Amino acid sequence: MNTKTLMITFLLLSANISFAEPLMKKEDKPLVSQVPEETQKINSDLEKYYAKLKYPPGFYEGAFLISFMGGGTLAPSGSFISHEKNYDSALQYKIVTKEVGQDYYPQGSIRSQDPGLYFKPTYTPGVASQFDFEYGWKEKIGLGFTVMQNSMNAKRQDVIPGLSYYKEYVDPIPRERTIYRGNSMSFLATYHPIPRNFFDPYLVARAGVVSFTGEAHSGITHDRFVYSNQISSGIGSIVGVGAGLNIYLGRYFGIKAEVDYYREFLKADQFSMRTLNSYQAMIGVFVNLSNVQYRLEQ
Repeated sequence: MNTKTLMITFLLLSANISFAEPLMKKEDKPLVSQVPEETQKINSDLEKYYAKLKYPPGFYEGAFLISFMGGGTLAPSGSFISHEKNYDSALQYKIVTKEVGQDYYPQGSIRSQDPGLYFKPTYTPGVASQFDFEYGWKEKIGLGFTVMQNSMNAKRQDVIPGLSYYKEYVDPIPRERTIYRGNSMSFLATYHPIPRNFFDPYLVARAGVVSFTGEAHSGITHDRFVYSNQISSGIGSIVGVGAGLNIYLGRYFGIKAEVDYYREFLKADQFSMRTLNSYQAMIGVFVNLSNVQYRLEQ
């Protein structure tokens, strides 16, 4: 009886063990499957956190920079300027030799044997402003466009239009005039030799079109049939090269400085073709919209 009881007990224990193993394995399966899920979640969070590394300070493929700069025009030259200076020289000779009228001066202020009163003209470059929109086409190459405005002023005497059909009269004293104000839009291409860096030097080339106003003369002497010296239908093309430096103050914005050389080919109703050459020194700020957008998405 005892032997039979022991055998029954042994069989029951063996059955319990054999049935227990599948249950434990079945219970273990969720634990095994949970480990990859938790790991995947942790890795996903890490990837999301460290995705910032894809958008570091500096230039890179996919960066989108918007910048604003202001500065001045330096050393303007070209046939546009030289023609106006030649006009001033010819007018100076006519004033000194009294070929133009200065009857508005009080009697006795200019004796008949004295030359006419002439004041030397001055040419002053105006303030220049520039907007740049640049996209990181490649790791080191950017493409975009530029909107720019620059101007030039002169303080000079000139023949008074409208009063000079029969006899020419000049301004008694020099007057301030804007002889050139241009608005241009050009395509730009940049090269950034050190991408993904807080200090981002670059080279830039631009080419586009320009429209302009101001004052100009068709010849070196006054045209008595002209009522105004205002430039009309001024249009042309512009090309330029330059070098600059972006300094990132964070991942989103920074300051920048740039020096450029521009050459403009101009034509208007007053003349067929003249050139204007200038250097520009600019300083401003920029924003990296790619990083800003990523920050907002987070």
